[in-house]
Amino acid sequence: MTTPDDNASISSEEIARRRKAMAEAVWSARMEGLGTPDAESEALSELWITGQISHKEMEARRMALVMDYVRDHGQ
Repeated sequence: MTTPDDNASISSEEIARRRKAMAEAVWSARMEGLGTPDAESEALSELWITGQISHKEMEARRMALVMDYVRDHGQ
């Protein structure tokens, strides 16, 4: 997977590939009954799709959102 840690510019083809991959992941989660992403999660995905953050950074931020939710709302 091409997710440069230096957040270099990515091609329009890579953006399209990432957008498709994210749409498929969202569809899969919905089919499993997990609902749809909230606005914060969608914003993180868009940052990764457009190459503003690496995949590793997106996952770290997403995990922080999950941990915040669990802390605030319980398991």
